[in-house]
Amino acid sequence: MEGVHFGIKNHKCSHCDYRATQKSGLMRHINNVHLKIKNFSCTHCDHKTTEKRRLENHVRSVHLGIKDYQCINCDYRAAQKIQLKRHIEITHLGTRNYNCNYCDYQTNEKRNLKRHIHSIHDGLKNHKCDQCDYRAKQKWNLKRHINSVHLGIK
Repeated sequence: MEGVHFGIKNHKCSHCDYRATQKSGLMRHINNVHLKIKNFSCTHCDHKTTEKRRLENHVRSVHLGIKDYQCINCDYRAAQKIQLKRHIEITHLGTRNYNCNYCDYQTNEKRNLKRHIHSIHDGLKNHKCDQCDYRAKQKWNLKRHINSVHLGIK
């Protein structure tokens, strides 16, 4: 109990350097980060997530269309503050913090750089169709394949 009141982080993750003041916080970290357990499912689509808050944000923005954050430079609206920040950095400031070591590709998001390296330079095709032998480098390519080939959606 003293860890909570004094900010002492006695509960250490066995997988990384993360520490928590409460055991429940450590368990949430392990489930979310290391085990990637997605206990929260959207009732409107197949989206699953690791936290209730993230599911609530998903429903608000995707299904209810609620976007509270307005860009002061254009008509863009975002559901989350971080999305608006990213929009401003990319669109209005031209920020590119991550550079590919193999080519001239630049992006403002680490995940986009990782995706770029895996799909362009590593040649990995990690996304496999469960209905045929098709494999894709990127998830959206697999979705496009399933829609056009298996569902007949053009």
